[in-house]
Amino acid sequence: MDALSRLLEDGYDVELREGYLVVSDVPYVTTDRSVARGCLVMPANMAGDELTTPTDHTTHFAGSEPCDDQGQPLMKVINSAQVNEFLPGLRTDFYFSAKPPGGNYGDYHTKVSVYVELLCRWARLIDPAVTARTYPVREVGVEEDYPFCYRDSASSRAGTSALNAVFRGMRVAIVGLGGTGSHILDLVAKVPVAEIHLYDGDVFVNHNAFRAPGAAGVDDVRRRSNKAEYWAGQYSRLKRGIYAHPDYFGAENVDELAGFDFVFLALDDGSDRKGIVAALESASLSFIDVGMGVIDTGAGLTGMLRVSTSTPRRRTRIPVGGNAPDEYARNIQIGDLNALNAALAVIQWKRHLGFYADMAGDVPAFAYPVSDNTIAGLVA
Repeated sequence: MDALSRLLEDGYDVELREGYLVVSDVPYVTTDRSVARGCLVMPANMAGDELTTPTDHTTHFAGSEPCDDQGQPLMKVINSAQVNEFLPGLRTDFYFSAKPPGGNYGDYHTKVSVYVELLCRWARLIDPAVTARTYPVREVGVEEDYPFCYRDSASSRAGTSALNAVFRGMRVAIVGLGGTGSHILDLVAKVPVAEIHLYDGDVFVNHNAFRAPGAAGVDDVRRRSNKAEYWAGQYSRLKRGIYAHPDYFGAENVDELAGFDFVFLALDDGSDRKGIVAALESASLSFIDVGMGVIDTGAGLTGMLRVSTSTPRRRTRIPVGGNAPDEYARNIQIGDLNALNAALAVIQWKRHLGFYADMAGDVPAFAYPVSDNTIAGLVA
């Protein structure tokens, strides 16, 4: 039996809330020697749907300053008075540290039981009937509006769950699922946007597998699946709300994106970039266009990666010709540059949304020359 099931079976009021383990209805003593109830909050380290070993020995607490039965603060438990808002409505007031001899707790059942007892034992001296084992009646199920197929414990461990609010409800399109586009999907699928729509009319074959995220099997490339459908199938194992559009995208498709919040363009040179860009701008859509060109100097490959951001507030010039004919067009396998181009685009998107601080000012377009190893702004 996993730790969460054991805690529920013991009657604790526990729930997983967007990557946090929340233990409610925990009795404790206040400074005026009355019994109140507080809440323990700790990052939930998950393996699939199961809790694994706690990330550390500490926890956060929502409530007033906890005391012993004489109203003296529990200084051996309280590390500091520390206000945190991990999620909307999930706010804590204190940070606890009760380190066991081994340095950490072996499982969440032990950790929760220890912290509950450290608080509750003093409350029982005032009211012997008090307990944290309230056996609440709660329907167990996956939240209808939760954007992932299993819980995101990475954000809670990093303390970025509150920042993730900027992504909630967003509808995003990725046009082009080649090397760069598939890496964009890999990164965007791991943030809690509501929908991701994938557009590509091409098929997924060997050369795509060698510059895309993950490891495609031989059966994957033998099937010659449509790229949009292939990647939707892969990432739907992690993310809900992924929709495949197995068609080539042109200016005539832009009407489908009405109401979308953002578009990533990862087009090849055969696409009507000029027409698509003009249609996106006419529809007042925000988008990022990426481009990459690679040449052979005779002493090794070099090239340039480009990221251009265009919003209704600030339009920027997009090179309508895309990438000049170069070694990349001859299918050199350079997945690392695809991944870097995608990462730069997604970082720029997150900066645009306010997830990342923007200290660079208004730089709508920039480039990374591979041989120079620098990032430079481009004239808009």
